[in-house]
Amino acid sequence: MGNRGSEWRKWDLHLHSPYTFMNKYSCSDDEFIEQIRKEGLSCIGLTNYFRFDDKEYDLKEKLEKEGIVTFLNLELRLDYQNKEDDCLDFHVIFSDEVRKENLQKLLMNVKTNINGSSKKLIDVISPDDFKKAVVNFDELLSCLNDESIGLKGKFLIGFLSRGKGNARTSSNYEKLTREADLLIHSTDNPSNIDDDRSFWLSYKKPLLQNSDAHSLNHIGKKFTWIKADVTFEGLKQIIYEPEDRVRIQKEMPEAEKLDTLMIEKITFTSSEKKFTPETIYFNKNLNVIIGGKSSGKSILLYEIAKTLYSDTDDKVLKYTDVEDNKEKDLYDLNSNDANYNFSVELYSKSSQSKKDRQTNSSILPSIKYIPQNHLSNLVDKSRKSGATLKKLIRGLILEEPQYLSKYNDFVAQAKKNDVQRSQDIDYYFSLKQELDKKEKELQFKGDTKALAEGIAFNRQKIDTLNKDFTSQELTEYNEITEKLNLLKIYKHQITSDFEKLDTYQTDLKRFLTELSNRKRITLESLQTESIKIEFSNKLQFVDNALANIEEIAIQFVKTEDNKFINDSLFAVEINKLNTEEELNNLKLKPYNDRLENQKQIAALQKSISEDEAKIADIDQFNKEIETTKSEIDSHKEKIFNDFAGNFKLYEKIIEDLRNRISDISKNDKMEILPSIKYNFPKFRGLVDSIFDGRGFNNQGFKYLYQKWDENPKSALADIDYNEIEKSLKTLFEKIERKNLNLKGGNTQKEAIKKVFTDFFFDHWDVKSQGDDIHKMSTGKASFILLKLIIKLSKEDGPILIDQPEDNLDNRSVSKELVDFLKEKKKERQIILVTHNPNIVVNADAENIIVANQKGQNDIESTSDYKFDYINGALENSYSKNGSGDLLKSMGIREHIADVVEGGEDAFKKREEKYGFK
Repeated sequence: MGNRGSEWRKWDLHLHSPYTFMNKYSCSDDEFIEQIRKEGLSCIGLTNYFRFDDKEYDLKEKLEKEGIVTFLNLELRLDYQNKEDDCLDFHVIFSDEVRKENLQKLLMNVKTNINGSSKKLIDVISPDDFKKAVVNFDELLSCLNDESIGLKGKFLIGFLSRGKGNARTSSNYEKLTREADLLIHSTDNPSNIDDDRSFWLSYKKPLLQNSDAHSLNHIGKKFTWIKADVTFEGLKQIIYEPEDRVRIQKEMPEAEKLDTLMIEKITFTSSEKKFTPETIYFNKNLNVIIGGKSSGKSILLYEIAKTLYSDTDDKVLKYTDVEDNKEKDLYDLNSNDANYNFSVELYSKSSQSKKDRQTNSSILPSIKYIPQNHLSNLVDKSRKSGATLKKLIRGLILEEPQYLSKYNDFVAQAKKNDVQRSQDIDYYFSLKQELDKKEKELQFKGDTKALAEGIAFNRQKIDTLNKDFTSQELTEYNEITEKLNLLKIYKHQITSDFEKLDTYQTDLKRFLTELSNRKRITLESLQTESIKIEFSNKLQFVDNALANIEEIAIQFVKTEDNKFINDSLFAVEINKLNTEEELNNLKLKPYNDRLENQKQIAALQKSISEDEAKIADIDQFNKEIETTKSEIDSHKEKIFNDFAGNFKLYEKIIEDLRNRISDISKNDKMEILPSIKYNFPKFRGLVDSIFDGRGFNNQGFKYLYQKWDENPKSALADIDYNEIEKSLKTLFEKIERKNLNLKGGNTQKEAIKKVFTDFFFDHWDVKSQGDDIHKMSTGKASFILLKLIIKLSKEDGPILIDQPEDNLDNRSVSKELVDFLKEKKKERQIILVTHNPNIVVNADAENIIVANQKGQNDIESTSDYKFDYINGALENSYSKNGSGDLLKSMGIREHIADVVEGGEDAFKKREEKYGFK
């Protein structure tokens, strides 16, 4: 397995050897080693009291040959006395590189006190000596740090605390707490561990749970998870990061991080040894890429993004070439090397190459890539156009599926409203057109008063011609003729009703057919069978309605001679009227036969009948005109209600998304402030395109003028919806009354449609500690954006960042950015490029990747490759004098000090901070 930097492993630094005093082992060295391997321990502290047996040195070699890193742990009893609590045991843990002769020197120089007698540690051999020997703490420290003994800097001291309560108030306890590097614990009581751990963390020192095993069956029962290289330098790292690098629990820490969402390793393939073919490994937490100028740092980060991004044509992977103004890849490594490829493998063992992306989807599309200067460019763009920031924040908010769904529903409904409003305006003008048509037609239908007078005159004339009729006969004659006139009017009404209903049922059939087809498509797309069955039944009424319309439509079919079909309601009604008409004609015939001037009277009767039909028609027209006017008024109101409905949609979506941003202000001292804006500049541009300016002033819509005059280029002014609506109503009236001159091609209808364009938009502003992001320095604003991008992102994939420290001051980097990265790496894998030592060291990067381009440094390298990389933990430290391969000539720590400006100072400051000796 490749080197992935600092990883969680099981450690037990207080495990007694089979050769220790009071041991209960009855096993061989091989059985002892096998038990340690079986329990999955990667590193142990092979422990004995006061001295080490020669066999323990041999056992240490055997353990290390089996890949189990072994430190010798010398357990001592101090001469401090405390009557109330026994807290005297002490441990010295030696580096695995310490030689036997140096330890022998120590044992020869440290004195013990046994019942008042002084004896060298190396001479403590009898059981009574073991039980009674004590060591002076100050003398012990003096010997450990004696240059002549050769152990200085190669040991850590651990305090085995059994003290509770007032023991901590003793001067001895205080001194040991201050001087010790770590706390050794083997209690079975979890509350004691938690209590002591909290107390020691207040001193910024780690607590380790260990087995204190004296027999095989105790090995592996207690241990500590430590995140570090399995080296003495790795162990020292817990001194600097006691809270983040140490866990006391059964299961591996951070096991909740999914292997399917993290990159384990990458590999370059290239011609002419351009890139090293060696696999580069990644840690599950913070990976930092360092190197000199043009060393291939950003290339490595970009190639990961290009290989895994869900959209390989995403603008974040591109730049605009100033020469031809075309978008191009940030790096195009295939252009001069047809064999070039780049592959990524996840911890889950899924893999993908860059060439695969031409035909396959990404195996990890949820990565977030932030290239160099991307954040500062976003800040600059957002200062010029708030839309850039608005889209970014909204996009982050909508990464959570439930909120994306809500927003998509909002957009879909707003678009439907736009279509509906356009249709309403069409219908409004069709009603006005219909009204104009009816009013014009009415003018040609005659005057009802004149018609009524003509009818009265003709009736009087008929009465005169019917002078031979008795009074009773005349009354009966007039009743019959009146009934015949009414029957003709009724026939006309039936024909008119037929035409209206025929038009309506045709439209309704078309509408229901469309709904039925949409219903079928929707039901066929459903995946859950029970839901499909349930709603198939519930929506059956659509097909039933269509079937009913099909039955109704039959009644609107006419015969070849344009008559109603038999059995239709219209035919039945007409037949009734025809029968009644025949009966009345029969009744009228005797009277007509007696008339001397039958032709004249027939002409008069026809005139009366036609005039009465005209009056009935005019009355119906007047009713339809009044209905149309009422419909016009209500529809005009509906247009404004529809427009108000759109505004309410914006209010609702902001409220729906508010929960998504509520935690930001609580935890990160940031606020996302949503609001509804109206694009006054766009509206002004629209107005200029519709009206020619003559007679166009701010009268009636002063509010709109005021808003676009305040800042002609900004769409971010606060708005008052009621004032906007009031202005639009005034504009509507002026367009209708033709008080405004329209530019060529614009009709009243088109002008009103344009005026009612939805210029509202949801705006998302950002503040941090009272400062608006548009007024912050570029560095601070960039950092706020970075926090927003990572905080709001609901994706769980890796975060790739190229030089996040750009434009930030040192204080912001060393405090805010470092704290932010330390917190976020617990949740997601982070891979970033940096030149800042504080990010590398103080953010406690688990894995550092060092990049180098051959020939770019003053120091020549014998590496075969133009671009070469190595990686390892922060604690990786060594120097190979005379090695010609630059990357392999020193450890990771030395590379940091060499490559990253101020790297050595960062290490020193951190060690000073923790008081490490």
